[in-house]
Amino acid sequence: MIKKNAKDLDNNFRFEISKKIGAKSLLNCIQCGVCSSGCTVTEYVDMQPHRVVASCLLGLKDEVLSSQAIWTCSLCHRCTERCPKGVDYSFILALLRNLAVKEGNIPKEYSDTIRTISKNGFVIPYTGGMKITIDRRRDKMGLPKIITPNLDEINFIIKETGLGDLIKEDNKKEVKK
Repeated sequence: MIKKNAKDLDNNFRFEISKKIGAKSLLNCIQCGVCSSGCTVTEYVDMQPHRVVASCLLGLKDEVLSSQAIWTCSLCHRCTERCPKGVDYSFILALLRNLAVKEGNIPKEYSDTIRTISKNGFVIPYTGGMKITIDRRRDKMGLPKIITPNLDEINFIIKETGLGDLIKEDNKKEVKK
């Protein structure tokens, strides 16, 4: 376990989050662990849900925003449904993901997916041999042809939502390597 000095804690972090989520406040958390006991991905994360909340309350901003736990969550909302104090962990995670992105902490898989969507409009590339195979199968099943998305519209959405910044940040990191 890594020791932290009080000066290394972000004392405003809990208030920053609580201000943004209002009544769904993590300040209501009593650390009972019910959220973690029902979590479907708890064995795959580096920090269980109640530990993420505790870390936010303690001001461990860097640890929380760099944790893979905020990205591994399946957003099944079981934690939120079970919380006896009404803490909306799912909502808090969405906020933490947004804060992590602003800090430049995003898994490569996410930025790669955004880049792929930006280039061809689909999560999985629909080009070359893949396109031929998919089209052939759809024809056999009597399904309509897939309409290629309008990339200008998709890239407009990516730009307006700030997702385009993730691609730029990722490109900067690749150039530095």
